[in-house]
Amino acid sequence: MRKFFPIVIFALLFAACNNPEPEPQGTTITFVESDSIIANPERGLFAQIYYTSADLASRASASTIEKLRSSSNKMTLLLHSYYLTDYMESDIPQEFLDRLDYNMNQLREGGAKVVLRFSYKSSMDAKDKPWNATPEWIHKHMDQVAPYLQKHADVIYCVQCGWLGSWGEWYYTDNGYRQNPTKDSDYEMRWEVLEHMLQVVPETRQVALRIPAYKRRWLKMRGDSLMSPLTASEAHTGTYKARICGHNDCFVSSSNDVGTYLGGDKEREFWAEDTKYTIMGGETCEKCSYSNGTYALKEMRKYHWSYINRDYRESVTYMWRQDGTMDTILHKIGYRLVLDKAIITSNPKMENEFKAWFQLRNVGFAAPMNARDVELIFVNTETGEKYVFPQEEDPRFWMPGETTTFTLACRLTNVIPGEYKLYLNLPDPYESLHNDPRYSIRLANEDVWEEKTGYNYITTINVNGLPD
Repeated sequence: MRKFFPIVIFALLFAACNNPEPEPQGTTITFVESDSIIANPERGLFAQIYYTSADLASRASASTIEKLRSSSNKMTLLLHSYYLTDYMESDIPQEFLDRLDYNMNQLREGGAKVVLRFSYKSSMDAKDKPWNATPEWIHKHMDQVAPYLQKHADVIYCVQCGWLGSWGEWYYTDNGYRQNPTKDSDYEMRWEVLEHMLQVVPETRQVALRIPAYKRRWLKMRGDSLMSPLTASEAHTGTYKARICGHNDCFVSSSNDVGTYLGGDKEREFWAEDTKYTIMGGETCEKCSYSNGTYALKEMRKYHWSYINRDYRESVTYMWRQDGTMDTILHKIGYRLVLDKAIITSNPKMENEFKAWFQLRNVGFAAPMNARDVELIFVNTETGEKYVFPQEEDPRFWMPGETTTFTLACRLTNVIPGEYKLYLNLPDPYESLHNDPRYSIRLANEDVWEEKTGYNYITTINVNGLPD
């Protein structure tokens, strides 16, 4: 894996985003915004696939994943739900773990990432009790899947905490996990699951809880009496607080999203702030007066949604397709980065410093949430020689609804004189994906995307000889 930047740089970069740099002198290039639906990584609609202990033959397929990418929905995410129903009092067999390993490899081959969830039961019926395993077995099972989560961190988008209750949603619980906890002591066993998951999930990835009350209460019990949401200086620092995100699986399905916001406005205010820097996604669960497209888009924008179930609930998603809401969702859910202007060094010379100033708008609902590299790339139009200059800009602070300006710079050491195409590259930081164009961010502009490389074309320039 490539390097990630220290905390101090995060804070400085965020401050720079909120204090736009003045336009420098140089050659100005302007860009045209695109209306295309883009298959960008780590955002958008997802397809949910269930893998059970009763059907070990079921496998992911790279070809199916590729078809999702090329569909009209331009899907780059799946949610894989693993049900360990037959292993509630035993180790997970190697055949099940091998399938997990295989599926992750298929995701990489197919060009997608995954939201993961592990649980035991997909029913809340009393006849199907127990709904989750005992603490002893839950923690053993977490340790069993841990090596596979670490191995395949590159194709994990986030992990929903899971394990407890029907569907892994933490409500219909038993085996010592109280269904309606009230006292701090009732929650401690839940926090042990959460914190164990934060240990087994790669430190570069977030772990999602079902309702904001869980994170707020965890914060209070771990010393934050104010239950304060993340700030910019705390964001993306690798702490548990920075890595706990959320998923709402009853989105716009009642006045409080079927208990998601049972605590009222304080919980809504918390998630509205916290999700500026943490992943938010999920699905609807009931069609009601709150499910209309206008309200859904307002809520997605407020809570910075990055992903949503394509299929569930079908009555709601069908309504959104009929009224045009789904088209807006396809464009705006997650990040959508539009480059308006670039100003670059005029008459650049080899061995001299080269600068490129960019003005960029994020017209999506959220910022990019996982770490991402930023590179200036020069490609000689005659020889194909390529020069790559890594930068220390952090796209996770290119905030939704805002215009960001930033300067990238490099010294043209050993860059021979000639004509060059200049590119802005936003690749995945993992070495396994870094050179795969399917995992690079495409800017929402006309005539910039180079599909073969995953680079965003800026302009063509001439690099002159040695300075006088």
